[in-house]
Amino acid sequence: MKTTSSIFPRRQGGFTMVELAIVLVIAGIILAAVLKGPDMINKAKIERVTADLKGLQGMLLEHEKRTGRLPGDCNENGIIEFVSFTQDAIDNNAHGYNTIGDPDGAGRCETFATAEDGDANLVWSDLRKANIVDPSRTNINLTKHTLSDFYAVGSITSTQTGSPVNTIVAYGLPLWLAKGIDVALDGPQSTPGEELLGGARGRVRLYALEDGTVTEDGAAWPEDSVGSGDYQFVAITYQFDTRMVLPVL
Repeated sequence: MKTTSSIFPRRQGGFTMVELAIVLVIAGIILAAVLKGPDMINKAKIERVTADLKGLQGMLLEHEKRTGRLPGDCNENGIIEFVSFTQDAIDNNAHGYNTIGDPDGAGRCETFATAEDGDANLVWSDLRKANIVDPSRTNINLTKHTLSDFYAVGSITSTQTGSPVNTIVAYGLPLWLAKGIDVALDGPQSTPGEELLGGARGRVRLYALEDGTVTEDGAAWPEDSVGSGDYQFVAITYQFDTRMVLPVL
């Protein structure tokens, strides 16, 4: 009489070809997700800052629509009174933004009527007074972007034309992020080999480098000459007011 073990032989250890194929497919999916993850995160950061710039542009122009002037344009000459800081690509002092709310009258055009008297809070306090921004948020909170540095709104003066231009400045951006924003808002350079010139053309331009170099009119994106490459920090300008533009370099 045959035993049970002879009728049903014990299965040998190991995987079948089908099982191995399934394991390899799953491993491939996991590996692709791991490799793609940083790209997706970086893309999301580009989209977030780009949306911030567009949203801020909309708020500035909405203020002009409601009041007849841009926020911070106290003498109504079309130029925002605050002159954006140019010392560095990273704005460690946060422009002296209010951190304890908005004191009554502080930074508003009723109080500061000239460029000499104005400060970085001017634009944001005007936006608050017009009920365009959340009145419960402090200026230092309103102006912080996704990488924990800051935006500033003001005017810069072209070194070539001597004319002022209203801009939004974004400080403390990795170079790869600045380039991505440039492509998102201005589009890619049409001529092959001129990708670095995006920082000197269009409405998004290079403004300051980590070493303190300032380029009011913009400049070509830096190359990897110091080893930090696309991870060096820069500041960019976004010319939100299309009635005044920087010269083409």
